[in-house]
Amino acid sequence: RRAILTQDHIAATAGLCSFLVCYPGPASNLNEWLSHYLDHHPPVMKQIPNVREIEILTRIDWIDAMPWQRVHHMQRNRGVFENMAVLGAALQSPIRHAMQDDYEKFPPFEGGSLHYGVSTEIVLPHRQS
Repeated sequence: RRAILTQDHIAATAGLCSFLVCYPGPASNLNEWLSHYLDHHPPVMKQIPNVREIEILTRIDWIDAMPWQRVHHMQRNRGVFENMAVLGAALQSPIRHAMQDDYEKFPPFEGGSLHYGVSTEIVLPHRQS
């Protein structure tokens, strides 16, 4: 099926952007790292000025026979903002410093964190009634 984009959808998502964060890992103890992260970081993330939505994406393991390269990143996150100016202001807010302070308290892990600002378009599937 193809998604059908209406003018309302296009207007609602025009200019949206997302801030993606990736923690490639590995952690010394993945369960400890994830538990600490999920207990401490989301309460700070929710304070980011004008964030519309936050997704916390934790890896899962699966079995398949596809020939692609598999990565084992520990955690990925996405924050959605109205536009790049709103994201820019959020990245300059005092909450950014609180997030950095919390980052310094994470249990031991390698790989640091990678950050990306990206244009975002939300496409919803067409629902048959």
